[in-house]
Amino acid sequence: MSRPVLAAWLLLWTAGSVLAQQGEPKPAAQQDARAAHQQLTEALQKAIADWQQAARKAVQEAQAAGKPIPAIAMEPPVKPFVERAQALAEQHAGTDAAVPFLVFVITNANREHDAVRAALKALWADHSAGTAIGPVLAEVTSAYFQHDAQKEVDDLLNAVVEDNDDADTKALALVARGNLRLQTAEDDKARAAAAADIRKVAALTQNAKILQQAKDALFEIENLQVGCTAPDIVAKDTDGVPFKLSDYRGKVVLLDFWGFW
Repeated sequence: MSRPVLAAWLLLWTAGSVLAQQGEPKPAAQQDARAAHQQLTEALQKAIADWQQAARKAVQEAQAAGKPIPAIAMEPPVKPFVERAQALAEQHAGTDAAVPFLVFVITNANREHDAVRAALKALWADHSAGTAIGPVLAEVTSAYFQHDAQKEVDDLLNAVVEDNDDADTKALALVARGNLRLQTAEDDKARAAAAADIRKVAALTQNAKILQQAKDALFEIENLQVGCTAPDIVAKDTDGVPFKLSDYRGKVVLLDFWGFW
């Protein structure tokens, strides 16, 4: 083969190889993980719907027969699905594909507290330095209260804040930690620590959604704490007469918020 022909062949092969890499689908493992997570989510939703329907049917049948309402399980049957998520997380351990399954465990478990704490530890050990952790931090912090996982949640948030090099991910961790510190604050020092986390966000990112989250959290810290002046409310009374909350400043006021949801 002549040099010009060989050079042309190599050029075409290289270009074709690059195009193939750019246009090729995601690895099968990622596709399989995404499909498995979707199937798991749908299966859990169906199980919960079936459980709700069975409970309603049992109540209706008892009422129709004039019998006492039978004992009904107060919690949906989530344990088998949590166990499936654990197995899938283990199957993809150490990769970003494991993150949705670990989050599934944390957000769907009822009494499986050990499983939740193990999932949090896996997120801390394998994912605190990656970018896949950022979008799920707000979800997993619920385990702090629901599953007695204070240490595990704190360890995860602290690790992301201190060790993650991605600015947006670090910012999301600061928002999550700031909000958590505010929820658990018992004094001004703790609230100041929450505010300090939130204020750091603006220096890290230009992401509008993250900045809005930080702005909302800071508003709550600065305006909605015990002892703060309540934000003014403008409305109409039952006679249609406009009024402002500030019109009653200095008086005892009871605000009753209600609605249909």
